[in-house]
Amino acid sequence: MTNSGDALRATSDALLSDLDALQALEQEKRAIQPGDPQLVRIAARIEQLASRVLGTSIEQYRLTESVQQLVETGSPDAPDTAIEDTRREMRVILADWRDAERRAELAQAGSPEALAAASDIDRLRLEYREAFQEARRRD
Repeated sequence: MTNSGDALRATSDALLSDLDALQALEQEKRAIQPGDPQLVRIAARIEQLASRVLGTSIEQYRLTESVQQLVETGSPDAPDTAIEDTRREMRVILADWRDAERRAELAQAGSPEALAAASDIDRLRLEYREAFQEARRRD
């Protein structure tokens, strides 16, 4: 990460993405009959994501404490915009877009994973276009 604002944005984005995936998997799990082997596979994936959410939330807490200290001391390194208003670097957006494309290819058509990946692809395409247009305006 280039700065604390970018780091906060990245961890927030990762947390939201994982929470969306958790919700989709939990919804899928609810529709499966007891005894179906898919139930165990989905439960294992939920456990993995939940562990990652915990780790990311701890990281975000530490970053937030660090940012708070930067702001309180008047550091020029302190971010001056909300997480939502912090633009991500184009290379990061592109990497996430590629990851979403891979997830879409691997997911079963019509599954919650496929729908989430398709939604991510659309969102990332728009975010990349906006970042590209902003970069062109600056140049």
